[in-house]
Amino acid sequence: MIKFFRHIRQNLIMKNQTGKYFKYAIGEIILVVIGILIALQINDWNQNKKDQKLEQQYYCRLLEDVNQDLVNYNDYVQLLNEKIATNNTLIQRLQDQSMPLDSIAPLVLKSIKYSIRDTKATTDAFEDIKSSGNLNIIKDLSIKSKLAAYYKTLPNTSNVIESSGLAITDKRFFESEDLISSGWIKLIKDLNTIDTTKVNYESLKSKVNFNSEIRKNMLNDALFYLAINSRNRQLITRLEKEIAAMIEVLNSKCNNDND
Repeated sequence: MIKFFRHIRQNLIMKNQTGKYFKYAIGEIILVVIGILIALQINDWNQNKKDQKLEQQYYCRLLEDVNQDLVNYNDYVQLLNEKIATNNTLIQRLQDQSMPLDSIAPLVLKSIKYSIRDTKATTDAFEDIKSSGNLNIIKDLSIKSKLAAYYKTLPNTSNVIESSGLAITDKRFFESEDLISSGWIKLIKDLNTIDTTKVNYESLKSKVNFNSEIRKNMLNDALFYLAINSRNRQLITRLEKEIAAMIEVLNSKCNNDND
């Protein structure tokens, strides 16, 4: 093709048809410009297709992460429900003056187990999008805004929950003045961590003084556990609604872009 155009130019020059030559040259330039514009258009079209495919992949990856968040938080709500039920049983037994310490101590452990728990969002996809500089790939500004809010709300709530968990463990492990009379000997024995070849278990038990003051302190603690666990459940329940809304949005984008 290039040789063909060159041959035409040479013929026009040889025939001294300068006017036609310039017209032809201008026409050739216009054709070249049009060709470049078409090539750029095709390149832009191909890039847009690649960006759209990548955007769809990101939506689907984000959807996987948010679905995992829902599973994790559902599991945590179940745990909190169990702890709240245990809290209520613990309070009931502490109010019953006839209940011995051995029937109360195991409930304390169930009330505070897994108080410090990782409740952070699954952010693999979102962090990958940000670190790769591809946040602009997500063209839907509404979804981009919702994602930013989502990944801000979950960590903030997680920090509150973790602080509450620390408050429970601090109260139980660091603020108790009499661990012997608060049931810890029973708990340690049930966990098979007392080496009776070295520790005189019966001597320890003889020092237990489960009086009304200790019972009152444990009742106050039990009420504190109940309040914290109930608050955490309320926070998680609110998060689940946001997660469900995020799933609906991402699911629509992921499925639609696959059509």
